[in-house]
Amino acid sequence: MGLSSDRIQDALYGFARSQLLFTACDLDIFTQIANGHRVAPAIAKAIHVDLRALSIVLDGLVGIGFLDKHQSAYRLPPDVEKYLVKTSPSYMGGMVKHGKRLMDTWTQLTSVVKTGQPAGSAQGLAQLEAYFAELAKGLYVSNYPTAQQLAVMLDFHSAPKGVNILDVGGGTGVWSIALLEANADARATILDYPTVVEIAREYVAKHELSERVTYTPGDLEMLTLPPSTYDWTILANICHAIGPFSTAELIGHVAEALKPGGKLVVVDFVPDDERSEPGWPLLFGVNEMITTDEGNVFTQAEYTQWFEAAGLSLASKHSLDGDVTALVAHKN
Repeated sequence: MGLSSDRIQDALYGFARSQLLFTACDLDIFTQIANGHRVAPAIAKAIHVDLRALSIVLDGLVGIGFLDKHQSAYRLPPDVEKYLVKTSPSYMGGMVKHGKRLMDTWTQLTSVVKTGQPAGSAQGLAQLEAYFAELAKGLYVSNYPTAQQLAVMLDFHSAPKGVNILDVGGGTGVWSIALLEANADARATILDYPTVVEIAREYVAKHELSERVTYTPGDLEMLTLPPSTYDWTILANICHAIGPFSTAELIGHVAEALKPGGKLVVVDFVPDDERSEPGWPLLFGVNEMITTDEGNVFTQAEYTQWFEAAGLSLASKHSLDGDVTALVAHKN
């Protein structure tokens, strides 16, 4: 049997699946079906679109497995009903918007490689805040189970009474939330842009943890932290966006803020040291090259070097869901 070109063709037409999903969410197709509009004419009338075009799109969604069809009625697969219907508490609309924006940005990859400059122009603080606020909400749904898994792997329920957590670039607070839920005596401080901090307040309140969380609105690059104050510091999905020099500097700052014997947890996509194993981390590195000035994914060896320069020692490594890695370092 000859060598198949299927893998190449799947890559060439992968954009079609993405665009169908973006359009379905833009038009609220999944929500309309959840609301009882199960045939094409009823859906077209509800969202005011062309019936012929919509019918073809609906069948395309069947073709990629995002809808089921029996006779002329469309139904939602369980995962679509849970994550892509607007009224669902697990709605991933924020991630869909983020994915759509990324697809537009990725079309500029050739130019980025030629120039070495990220796609788009420099963003002001207000634009960055709005971007990270939208991204944080989108990531919450996928990150919460992973954060719970991390809490178990860290055996956080047995952490000493009154343990104090600093969550740098905390987003919705999802990592702190999982740790606080695992240990009823722990407290957390969430540091992020002012707009993002307000979103964190909402998520923390939903988990009924408001009395155990304080907030520090601010810019990560203007970071000033009290020395020897925290037992744990979390850097989750931060380092890949700020680049190697800023990461080394940030690790130094948070190391100073840790008490002796304190722990730093870096959560990120960590490729193998040779950058030779296929997988999501290396692909995500391309994404950071396109969208940031200095961003990339970093290896365990690189993190170990930064830890040691900051007076930390790598203590353990944990593999989490979705190719996510947690590196735990202790302050010497």
